[in-house]
Amino acid sequence: MPKISIVTPSYNQAPYLRRTIESVLSQDVEVEYIIVDGCSTDGSAEIAKEYEGRARVIVEKDNGQTDAIVKGFALATGDILAWLNSDDMYLPGALRRVVQAYEQGHEFFYGHVFIVDAEDALLRKRVAISATLDDLYYGRYIIPQEATFFSQRLYRASGGLDPAFHYAMDYDLWLRLACLQQPKCLDTFLSCFRYHRNQKSSRRPDLYTQEVQMARAKSGGARPESLLKSASHRSRLLLRKIYSNIAVSGITTTIADSINKKRGLLP
Repeated sequence: MPKISIVTPSYNQAPYLRRTIESVLSQDVEVEYIIVDGCSTDGSAEIAKEYEGRARVIVEKDNGQTDAIVKGFALATGDILAWLNSDDMYLPGALRRVVQAYEQGHEFFYGHVFIVDAEDALLRKRVAISATLDDLYYGRYIIPQEATFFSQRLYRASGGLDPAFHYAMDYDLWLRLACLQQPKCLDTFLSCFRYHRNQKSSRRPDLYTQEVQMARAKSGGARPESLLKSASHRSRLLLRKIYSNIAVSGITTTIADSINKKRGLLP
């Protein structure tokens, strides 16, 4: 059976961290779990250390979330990789469905997400849809990070996460992965994204927007010219409007909702 490696970057999310960890360790497949804590001051590191023996726990200073994930992936030995932020959760049985998708030949895939509040109450559902490189590049769809998985092989071939990105590191990686393989949308719920007021990305939408532009500039040169020409003028205008007006909530949920409302996928 393929091996899955999950990395959780942890920093001062003690109210949610235990639920995140349990959601990984309670899966019904073997998981290599790596928790990288950047010397939290709220008890998160102590919570993580309670799981030593079932998870590999690293507590040391880092240069932010992306750096922590990169450290974890450098240690990962699994065939399949993903990261789960320290306030999100996997649903029961999610990783078995991930293994099945990998065994069917997919190396970059994602599924549906439940959006929950601080107390795990359901706020809404985010139903994933199929997306091409063109859709991602021009902002017609945003892949949900907390429900996304990719092969170790594809991750290495893409160059991996770029530590220069602190807010749109997922978007940057998705573009480069999609240049190598069409992402597959799985028709199943895989995870819960937690919406709460202390999320990092909700505090600096301006920096997120800058990094989105950086990622698009980086990947643009690698994209086939036919794809660059295929986006309509309307798509370009929509992208500018979304990225100039949006207040980002967590892992691009607000962006995704804005796009999906325009496509009739949300009320």
